[in-house]
Amino acid sequence: MQSSKIFLAVIFGIWVLTVLIFYIKSKKFFTALFFCALQGVCALFAVNILGSFISVHLPINGWTIGISSFAGVSGVIMLLLCDTFLS
Repeated sequence: MQSSKIFLAVIFGIWVLTVLIFYIKSKKFFTALFFCALQGVCALFAVNILGSFISVHLPINGWTIGISSFAGVSGVIMLLLCDTFLS
């Protein structure tokens, strides 16, 4: 079980660096950040609304909103993977 947590932490770190590189290389940093945050928060709420039909739930708190705002839809997917494999 410990090795899966380490593996997910390494994947999470690589993923964060990739997102940061894309934000920095973007010509319109704040516009890209705003639309990515908007998509991420909408995806988080959509997962919670539609997840009630298939028994998937992500709690709405500061961490999940922060991750989905920072990384968008890919952040919500990462949260779903962490919830699935770490619980």
